Parts: sequence; C-alpha cells; structure tokens
Amino acid sequence: MKFTATREVLDLGLKVIAITIENIDLKTETKDFLEFKKNAYIALQKKYKNFDIETDLILRGFNSLHKKIGLKRRKNTQVSEKILKQFLKGERFIKANKLIHLYNITLLDSRLPIFIHDKDKINGNITLKLAKNNQTYINKDNEEKNINIGEYIYKDKTKIIQKLEIDQSKETLVNDNTKNLLIIIEGNEDTSTEYLLDVANEIIDLINTYCGGTSKIIYNQ
Repeated sequence: MKFTATREVLDLGLKVIAITIENIDLKTETKDFLEFKKNAYIALQKKYKNFDIETDLILRGFNSLHKKIGLKRRKNTQVSEKILKQFLKGERFIKANKLIHLYNITLLDSRLPIFIHDKDKINGNITLKLAKNNQTYINKDNEEKNINIGEYIYKDKTKIIQKLEIDQSKETLVNDNTKNLLIIIEGNEDTSTEYLLDVANEIIDLINTYCGGTSKIIYNQ
C-alpha cells in the first residue's frame, strides 16, 4: 500500500503520519492488558482534572486549520476534541475491544486525531487531497454525509475512507475479526513533527505489545 498527499493539502499546515500494522490479534485479553487499561484511564482522569479545552494549543490548531477552508467549528468538531469532551463528562468506553481502548488511550493522552481503518477493506493506495466537487459518503454511524469542494479527504481507488479529522467511512471500520490496520494520525502547525512521531511510536508500541503484529510507518510528512 502506498500513501500520498497533495501539496495543496500540506500547504494548509496539515501534518500526517500513516502506519500499517499486520497480523494482529484482537480477541485475547491478558491480565497485563486489563491492568494497563485500568491504570491508563486513571492516569488520564488525573491528567485532565481542571483541563480547559478552549485554551489548548493542539486543539485550537485544528480550529485554525478548519478556518482556512471555511469550516465552522460547531458542526465540524475534530475527533480528538469530541472524544476528550465525552471523557471529561464522565463517559467511559465499556463495550470497546482492546484495540479501541488502546486507540482511546493514545488519542486522549496526545489530543491528536487518530483514525484506524481495516486495511483489508481498502482498495489500492490512499491519496490525501482536496475535494474538487461535492460528494457524499456513508459514515461510521451509517449516515449519509456531505463533502464540500475544498475539504480534504482520504480516498482509495474507489471510495472515500475519511473526511478531514472529523469522520470516517463505514466501509473501513474495524471489528473483532480485523487482522490488518491502516492508522492515520494528524497534526497541525502547533504540533511539532517530533511530537507527531512520538505519538505514532506510542500507538505502535501499545498495539504491538497487546495485539501483536508487524508495524511500518508508510508516510510521514
């Protein structure tokens, strides 16, 4: 699988790392994993006590990015801000499998948008580009959603798999039988390339430790 991004998207200030992880096991939960999960969520509760979303530079950086393409924040909350708000309200992720727990823990700790796709449901290579015409796709909640001209999208050979750092397609969602992953992590002008790479290495290490698999960073820009 190849991953490419057009210059017009990168010039907006978007930073992207793409990772593949193959041959994972999502069904076995060890005592070590359960202990790690428990302690990680406790640590995150302490970390975000009295946290102010409105003044956080990482989250504000994505709002600035959206302004460049004319998006209003109220209707276009990026995924890490959305999940962090849920966490701060006391919502917990009880029914998730271990991959989703590792995803949530890394996303909450870093505040960077992360998307995990089932690699086997992707047709060919991935391109990150600006939409040249209005389009629709079916999102993870089985709702038809619009993509407007000028919004950045991730596409494989035949379909849209992700819109901005807001939403992903139903067609590439992972489940308990998923074996191979494509992970996309985004940064902005207020996140250093070193920080983005640290977060990438964190999620790679966690997934390899608790789910196994072989990892490769296929794009870093």
